[in-house]
Amino acid sequence: MTSRFRDPTGERFGLPSYPRGKAPAHLLTRRQLDAAGLRPGGQGVQGQVLWHSRRRGKPGVRAAYLYDVRLAVPKPRRRCCGEGAE
Repeated sequence: MTSRFRDPTGERFGLPSYPRGKAPAHLLTRRQLDAAGLRPGGQGVQGQVLWHSRRRGKPGVRAAYLYDVRLAVPKPRRRCCGEGAE
């Protein structure tokens, strides 16, 4: 089943595609970038993770887009309560 979604060249799906848990370590989802305090920083989608949906009423294939952590930039610091405003 996992080999069905393996397409690292992007030939079949248009983007490099990987089964769940098999993407290269330098490619992360937005949630993973967020957890690391990073954001994509203007880069385009570098790949995708594909899997069969198990959600009731939502059959088909689901996707999570991947971004290169090496091109990601730090998230801006949040200002709170007028901090820095003088």
